[in-house]
Amino acid sequence: MRRHKRFFLIVFLGICFFISLLFLVPLTTGMDSRVKDPQKQFKDYMAFNHINGIMLVNDKKDRPIVIENNETANKSQLVKPNRLFPIASLQKIITGTAIYQLQQQKQLSWNTPLSKFYPQISGSSDISIRELMNHTSGLINNARPSEPLKNQQEQISFMLKHMKYDHLHTWDYQDVDYELLAAIISNEVNTSYNAYIKSNFAKLLNLQTIKDFSEVTKKEVPQAIGGKVDWHKVTVTTSSDFGAGNLFMSPSDYCKFVNNYVLKDPEMIKEFQEQSRHQEVHYFGGVYFKGNVIRAYGSIPGYNCCFVANYKTKKMVMLFSNNIDYFTLKRTADYLLHSYMGVGLF
Repeated sequence: MRRHKRFFLIVFLGICFFISLLFLVPLTTGMDSRVKDPQKQFKDYMAFNHINGIMLVNDKKDRPIVIENNETANKSQLVKPNRLFPIASLQKIITGTAIYQLQQQKQLSWNTPLSKFYPQISGSSDISIRELMNHTSGLINNARPSEPLKNQQEQISFMLKHMKYDHLHTWDYQDVDYELLAAIISNEVNTSYNAYIKSNFAKLLNLQTIKDFSEVTKKEVPQAIGGKVDWHKVTVTTSSDFGAGNLFMSPSDYCKFVNNYVLKDPEMIKEFQEQSRHQEVHYFGGVYFKGNVIRAYGSIPGYNCCFVANYKTKKMVMLFSNNIDYFTLKRTADYLLHSYMGVGLF
């Protein structure tokens, strides 16, 4: 009995410590959605938590206000608003938006089975586009190649070779869902996924800094701080995240995309929210929903990013950092969700 009491005490203290980390800075600074000038609060938060990177806050004219915090003097490690950054899973909303466009054009529906495109995949007749969009397909693929995959054909072949089906259509966050969606986009538009994204999104918005991993050189990207992540690992990871992390974008261009293709499309957001409502986890098309707020996270070794936005008020903040881990990313996103957006965490 004494052991059980001690165990529950340790768990309780651990939870209290975690909550105190979430609210340590917000409670002392008093920052919330009523604060007139959040820039100082964000700067203070990043400095207090030693986050090397930038936050972008959109103003009333949709122009990003950039808040920087440098934890290094090494120029090769500085995150800049117009410098390429591996956006990782923040790319999923781009893929999700492209799928939505095809759905609006009646080229596919949420109920379209995966077997229409890839009948060779086990269970494909029981997996729908909807389940790929909300990570309930039952498909699993956590494999990584030893060397960077060279092109879309290699990416799709690697994905298909290492894919497994567990028959459980419950929530399971798997990149393979969006890798398949990217392949489906390519199939439907009869061009490569990257070409479609560049012609339909980048060209229309005049996005100057959006590249596939294969087009990026090491010197174009802020190097990860800490020395544990080399460029080979970055390219291996991004090459195998086709449709779910193969793109590099500048924070400014990514902010422009979300502003113009997500926050300014209430019909898409309404549809995504409706599709997420009946799920165990309120997620669809690349974003999580909580009230009027959407959020997304991107994480690969050495690089972490996120955004939180109120799709009603259009208020948004993004973070891009190259020296924090995923736990710190989630803690920061929760801080923004609670203190800036005024949304409860539980």
